[in-house]
Amino acid sequence: MQTRLPIRGRVVMLALTVLLPLAMAAKAHADVAPEVAATLGQPAELGSGDFRWLGFKVYEAQLYTQQGKGFRWERPFALQLDYARKVRARVLLKASLEELERMEGAREDHLEIGAKLSVCFRDVRPGDRVVAAPKSADQLEFWVNGAQTCTLRHAGIRARYLGIWLSDQARDQSLAKRLRGAG
Repeated sequence: MQTRLPIRGRVVMLALTVLLPLAMAAKAHADVAPEVAATLGQPAELGSGDFRWLGFKVYEAQLYTQQGKGFRWERPFALQLDYARKVRARVLLKASLEELERMEGAREDHLEIGAKLSVCFRDVRPGDRVVAAPKSADQLEFWVNGAQTCTLRHAGIRARYLGIWLSDQARDQSLAKRLRGAG
């Protein structure tokens, strides 16, 4: 024998069925950094993962795309790094240039890229958020804790710099695959 809920119970169940998914979507959107939302319109996290060095968590990375569409270099996306450790800007710069050289070999423009990146980077502390979002193949915007620090223009910088995290040549292939939604 089937028992029917009273009208009030059915109204509550219907409201929960409709409102709960909306509330969850609103919470997911509220967790997105304002600069990511402004850059992508309808951002959705495609993938995430932690980067560890000598067993210590350095940052958590998240890759956002418009509406969670699959990763492609030519589509809009934003990479967010939430730091768990204090790291000096000069250390971030040195590590970035070492990764570029590891992936590309020695190139004449690495010093020029380093000079441009030095304007973008800041010392980070636990809880700091850094976002990089390409505007084109040759232009990246950087934010630290919601404040834009620079717009970097350099030939091919989108794939070259963000390839440190996202390319098939990334040092942490497992993280790169998770970020791209493939792992």
